[in-house]
Order: sequence, then C-alpha cells, then structure tokens
Amino acid sequence: MYRNKRVLVVWYTDPRYIPPFVLSNRQIIVGPKISPDQPQEPFDGFTPYGRYDLFAALESLRLPVEFDAIVVWSDAHGANQPINLEAFSCPKILCIGDTHHLDTPLKKMIDYQNDAKFDFILSSHNRHHLHWFMEAGFSNVAWLPGIKVRNLGRPFSDNRKAEVCFFGSAGKVHPRRTHLLRELSQRKAVPFAAMIGRREHAADQYSTSAVSLNCSLNGDLNLRVFEILAAGGCLLTDRLSPQSGLDLLMKEGKEFVGYDSVEECIEQARFLLAHPQSALAIARAGNDAFTAHMLPEHRAQQLFEWVFEGRLDSLFRVDDVHQSLSPDDATLADRVAIYEQLQELHRVTQAASVLFMGDVPDIHVLDALDLRQLTIVVDEDDNSKAKAKPDAIRERCTRMSSSQLSETSWHCVVASRDGTVPKFIRYKKLIRSGAGGPGGQPGHHFRA
Repeated sequence: MYRNKRVLVVWYTDPRYIPPFVLSNRQIIVGPKISPDQPQEPFDGFTPYGRYDLFAALESLRLPVEFDAIVVWSDAHGANQPINLEAFSCPKILCIGDTHHLDTPLKKMIDYQNDAKFDFILSSHNRHHLHWFMEAGFSNVAWLPGIKVRNLGRPFSDNRKAEVCFFGSAGKVHPRRTHLLRELSQRKAVPFAAMIGRREHAADQYSTSAVSLNCSLNGDLNLRVFEILAAGGCLLTDRLSPQSGLDLLMKEGKEFVGYDSVEECIEQARFLLAHPQSALAIARAGNDAFTAHMLPEHRAQQLFEWVFEGRLDSLFRVDDVHQSLSPDDATLADRVAIYEQLQELHRVTQAASVLFMGDVPDIHVLDALDLRQLTIVVDEDDNSKAKAKPDAIRERCTRMSSSQLSETSWHCVVASRDGTVPKFIRYKKLIRSGAGGPGGQPGHHFRA
C-alpha cells in the first residue's frame, strides 16, 4: 500500500557501516559524506555535514523537493541535522539514533527536535528513552524495534559447529562488551570464536554456530539481536531493563537466552552446547518470531500506517512513563543532566554502585531504574518515609541506614544541591540535583 510513496531518506552514516533502510520503491537517499573514501552508492547525493538547510541542499543537488514523507535518521554525533523542514508540506519523521552513549545525547537530540520541529519521533534501539521526549512535550512518539535491520536470512540448518560465535566490534566504546569477550577468551570455558567482517559473513556464522552471542553497548536493543534471529542463530544476549522492550518482543528461554554476568553467560553457553537440540529449538523459535513479526518490511508498513492513518499498535506505544511526582520535584533539564551522567557510569563501569541521599527527589531514582546494571541504594533511616516511596523504587533499590553506608565505597553519590554528604561516606563522583550538573556546575538548559 505504501511501497510507492515518494519518500526522502536522509541518512546519517557511511552505508558500509550501516546501510540505509528501504521504506519505499520510490525513495531517494541523501546524507552527509562521513568518510573521505565513502562511495556515493546508494546515496543519490551528498548533503553538507552537520546543520544544513535540507531544501537548499536538495535544490543544489537538482533533486526533487516534493515528497509524501521525509524520514531523517540522526544522533548526537551531529553529522546529520537537516533544518528548514517547514519548507516541505509532507510529514517529517525523526529517527533518534544512539541516545545510550556519546556526549549529552538526550539533551542534544531534544534540542535538535526543538529546532527542527519534526511531526513524528521514533526510536528503534532505545525504547526506554522515549519518555524523555514525551515529557519534553512531543506527542507523536513511537518505538519501532529493528526497523533498519537488513534481513540476511539463511536456510535453517540443523548441522552446527559446537561453538559460541561473536561477530562485531569491541574496544573503548564498548567496555562492557570488551570485558566479556576478554573473559570468554582467557578463561577458555567454552569453544569461542570472535570475528569482524561483513554482515553477510556474520549471517553465515550465526546460521552454522550452535550459539550466537550478543552484548549491548549500554542497555540498548541493538541490531545484532535482529541479525542473529534473521539468520537463524541461537541468540544468547545480555538481559535488558523491562523498559527496553526486549521482553515485549520475545520470551526468554523460548526465543532467546539471557545472562546478567560473565559467569552466567558461560553457564548458559555451556548448557546450550551440552544440549544442542535445545539450542536448535530456541534458534528456530527465534527465527520464526522474527519472520512473523519483525521483518523490516513489517516495520516500514507500521511506520506509514502510523504517519498516514494514525494507527499504531499498542506494542509500539510507550505508556510506562513516570511523570514528575510534583511540579517542584525537579526540572526536566536537571533530570536529564543527572541521568546522562549515570548512564555513562553504567557504560564504562562494571557493577557500578550509586547512592541516592535521602533528600534527593524520588524522580531522579525513578529515572535511573532502566539502567539495569547499576546497583542503586537509597539512604533512608525513616521507616515511614521509606514505605511512602513509589513501589518501583522499593522493589528495585536497596535501602541502607547510615551505619551501613559507612561500610561501603560508592562509584557515585547523588545529593541535593544544598544537602550535606557525611564525611564517612566514600565515593568517586558526586552529582548534585538542583544544580544542573555535577558539583553544582551549570548543566543542561533546553532551548524553548
């Protein structure tokens, strides 16, 4: 129905790294030239790098300016931030990229939306971040997981190598993943092969290995999840927060296998290697789920049903949003500033611990609950105040008295702007709420 819509895709990166999605048979693709040796194909033309007038860029390229929809993928790198979108009469859709890392990614993307004024906002990888955009006042917000995956399906094979394979990058951007891969390699607890290369080679490997390993960068529902399922691999992946949506797409133990630690990853891998029929059953169920519900053409159809007809399945809506508990709790800018610092701690630190002092508004604790690997402790001696806290905090967080706090060292302490942190509390980083940033320094200020 929508395959013949005139669609402009404004892409954000080198297609050799991540190729643009295919939304229509009549789409035009433009975007900045990211790498000096980047081939033009499949782009129809290169736009300027950074902020640029999209209408003027198309005219200079002698490309059409009349479309049924414009779809822009952008992230906090800032390489692709087209503006002057009001020059186009069609719906404009912003696909939000990597808000789970980079420098102040949420602030930058909210500021960009404030300037560009898209009609629709979607995220593929970070469902748990969409509430920030909703709370910033943007109403047309959706989660469309796996929309940019390339379906490199392979014939399902029962003949598989008894090994755990990993295909992809590691390094300083991926400290959690680097740690996991190093441990698997050094411990030699299971037959393990880590490789890099083209997506086609990865699909071959997933389809012929007993177990295909994934590890998110920072709690994101990444492309590898869908690539492994598409190729018929048995997906072994780190568990994500409930807010991420992974468990809304698939059932653990049926269509994928999860882990929280290196030790559990090894334990799960050993079980799958020792029970190849179980691994095959999970691989087949995952592949069936992908084929039935997660194909990229499904997502393209769902995107345009939302944009042109206002129809969006409840699965793709984000209803589990916690609003500020009262108007005086904290500004959105202050909340984002604190969350982004905690998110970065979550990315770079194994088993990070955070202590929220008792006078910090509960909304800051609620914001941090989607950082699954954080150990979150609330300083609260008063039983009545502790019982009055939201259920989500009491269920997820540990409560400690002052006497217990003195026996622990913290990666981070969050305190109020004027609150006192007792001298017996040991910590590496201090963040103050109500100050806009760490240590009372100026922090985020969203433009109106």
